[in-house]
Amino acid sequence: MTASTRVAAVLVLATFLGGCATQQQKAVDLKESRRVVGTENDVRIDAEVFGDKLSHATTLPLKYDITNHRTQTILIADLLPDSTYDDETQTVTITIGSEVPGESMLPRLIPIGPGEKKTFNTAAHVAISSNAGTTPWMRKPRAVQLRVNFLTDPTPFQQLISIPERAVADKELAAKLFPKWVEQNETVTTNALPMQWTGAGADATPAAMPGGARTKRGNGRP
Repeated sequence: MTASTRVAAVLVLATFLGGCATQQQKAVDLKESRRVVGTENDVRIDAEVFGDKLSHATTLPLKYDITNHRTQTILIADLLPDSTYDDETQTVTITIGSEVPGESMLPRLIPIGPGEKKTFNTAAHVAISSNAGTTPWMRKPRAVQLRVNFLTDPTPFQQLISIPERAVADKELAAKLFPKWVEQNETVTTNALPMQWTGAGADATPAAMPGGARTKRGNGRP
């Protein structure tokens, strides 16, 4: 797949003023039909997606639980989620956390202890190329999945854990943490949830497709 067939959809500038999520008490409803789940690397994600439609610009409210089944605390970067669209699989992937640190700005890290579950609320602003689905033979976005990045060892990142600020500007620390961040990063990806495309060339036959795009290091933000 060439770069021209994969359209990166950035949800809003990942300004550290916003933060990725608001923690709340009520957990995800496991009986909810609009739920996705993923279990990898001894970490489980349960999420509710509030909405069943995609267009060229969509906001999807989300509630998600992160359950840590590991014997060590994990860390989640407190950032606004990103989204990417892969037109080969027709799937939007909403990414929580970050697989790499910023080049100068470093986010607050939220700890989740062994056996602990934390629940969060957020909203993903999905932007998809205006060319998607414009003609009958072009692929239309059909599904959404979540991918959560987490850090497996809190030891190197003590300066960022539960800090009062949303982020700190420290280029030297960012450079120092970069190899540790990449080495310690692991992911959990959920199943794909069927969505209806309501953009150009829309029809009413949603179908889930597996897979999705992986976020890349970009313009200096996590």
